[in-house]
This record gives sequence, C-alpha cells and structure tokens, in this order.
Amino acid sequence: TVLRWKQDVGRKMNVSLMKSRAYRQDRVFSKIQECIQKKDRFLITTHVNPDGDSVASVLVFAFILKKLGKEYIAVLDDTIPAKFDFLPEIDECIRFDRGDDRFNADVFVVLDASALERIGNVREALSSQMVVINIDHHLGNEGFGALNAVDTEKSSTVEIVYDLLSAMQVPVSAEIATLVYTGIMCDTGRFRFPNTTASSLAVCTEMVKMGVSPNAIAEHIYSRKSVDNVRALAASLSTLESHFDGTVSCIHLQNGMIPPGVKTDTEGFIDYLLTIEGVEVGFFMLEESPRCFRVSFRSKRYVNVNEVAKRFGGGGHSRAAGCRMEGSVSEVKVKILNTLRPFLCKETAG
Repeated sequence: TVLRWKQDVGRKMNVSLMKSRAYRQDRVFSKIQECIQKKDRFLITTHVNPDGDSVASVLVFAFILKKLGKEYIAVLDDTIPAKFDFLPEIDECIRFDRGDDRFNADVFVVLDASALERIGNVREALSSQMVVINIDHHLGNEGFGALNAVDTEKSSTVEIVYDLLSAMQVPVSAEIATLVYTGIMCDTGRFRFPNTTASSLAVCTEMVKMGVSPNAIAEHIYSRKSVDNVRALAASLSTLESHFDGTVSCIHLQNGMIPPGVKTDTEGFIDYLLTIEGVEVGFFMLEESPRCFRVSFRSKRYVNVNEVAKRFGGGGHSRAAGCRMEGSVSEVKVKILNTLRPFLCKETAG
C-alpha cells in the first residue's frame, strides 16, 4: 500500500512538472513570437564547429522568419561540414566578417549554444541595442538572453525550434521536415543516445509522414567520407589507449599525423571508443593549433561527462560533452585521467 502510494505521488509529481514545464515554454514562446512580430531585422547564429542540430536549428529558424516576411542573416564563425551540403537553403549561411555591415540587426538569435563564448567571433556583432533570443537544450545553459527557451529534456535544439514553429502555427514544408529530422537524427546519434525520447521519435515520425527519406539523409551524412577522412580516422585509432581496467579509452589526432592543410571531419571518431566492451568513458583529443586541443567526451551509463568537461571550462550533456585544453598530448591526457578517476570510483563504491 505504501509503495503504491509513493508511486501515485511520483506520477502526480511528474505530471505536475510536465505541466509546469509546458506552461513556462508556452510563456516564453509567446514572448518570442511577440518579439518576432515587432522587430524587423534578425541575426541568427550558433556555436563554433557546427553539427547537424545546430545547422538545422539555424535554417529552420530562418524559414520561420522568411515565412513571416522578416529580414534576416544566418552567420557562423566556422565553415559548415560538406556532409550537410544537401540541406535546404544551406547556402544562406555565411561566414562572419568583421567588416560586413549586414550584421546590424534588431534581434540576435543564438541557437544550440550554452554560452555566448560558444559562438566564437560572431559575438562581436552583438550590441546593447539588440534583443537576445537564446534557444538551447544543453545542461548548464547560462540563460544569457533577454528571452530564454531552454529545455534540457529535449533531444535537440531543433526539436525546441520545431515546437516554437508549431506554437506559431507556421506550416511545415518539405524543406523544414528534412531539417527537423536531420537535426534530431544527428544529435541523438542516429537514435542511439540516451536523449532519444518518445517525443523526438514522434516528431521524426511526423517528418517521415511528410515525405522525409531516412535512408537518403543517413546516406548523405554518414556514407560520403573522403579518403583523407578515413585516413585520419585510422591515424586516430592507432593511438588507442585503455585505462582504469578498460573502463576508459582515449585516442588523439595531433599536428603531423595527417598531411598539412588536409581538412577532416572528425565528428563520430569518438563513437568507436564506446563500442569497446567494458568501456564507460571515451575521450578524443584533437589538436586544433600547437598545444591547443579540442576534447570530446562520451559515456555509456553512469559517468556525467558534463561535470568532467565543466572542470576544464567546457560543458554539454551528461553523456556527451566537450572542452578545450592546452598542453602536450600527454599533459592533457594526464589531467583528464586524474579528473575522471573519482567519477569512476563512485560507481565502484555504489
């Protein structure tokens, strides 16, 4: 009887939380809609090293503005990986240029970034006169906007933008459907990561009903790797190490391991580490410039890698996060391993 009572209370609390979250979302969506209606010029941006979710979020938001007859510019601090070249209106995204006066806007829209630092040099275009809209799903989002639509329960930022689009009753075109499906598929790791939810799958189902081809999108993104990309993967995997009785694996790619000037898309390299039996945490160190590494973390079950990344000024999700670190390969590796140790001991103690 006591157990049944606790279960009933738990269900009621969950329903209450869901209603409260929906209420807050409705309120902020209403304010964002009001802002869009009142303002005329918009700058849309996202984080450096854009991925499928960030690119899709930018383009869906652009479609919303286009349908409402608003003036906008989509600007990024990085080039978009070639694997996304099939996405509708991808050519509308341009690189940031300090001398371009088109970046003057009334509203500064930041998508899929937990902090303004994550958008790179684009933040130089931000002025005190601009209204900042912050839409994101990352843990630890700093709430830096005047309007913040942050929902860490969502699979991806594009799912939140889709909810906004629905709330504004903007029709979903075939182009929007392709973008929404792509963003969710990418950020859930092809529906393998823990952030894959009933909600995200339901949205993708609707997009498929509208004509989206899951096979075609997956092939565009995952089956068009260059020879240089495969060689870079091979070079990275050749550095494979195991630590803490096989519960941690790591790889790295540093300057000199691939020919100078060769550009490779390293997204997905880290996923190979979690396929190893017994591995709980994998991390990948990519040297972006001499002694400056971009580190990606992944975990399977219990280690909150967001907390690990935060120790080094980064962040992300509980099972996927990242940061930047300085030092040699060995120095960075030792710092990470020493930080990881207590997180692994917690499970052993439990």
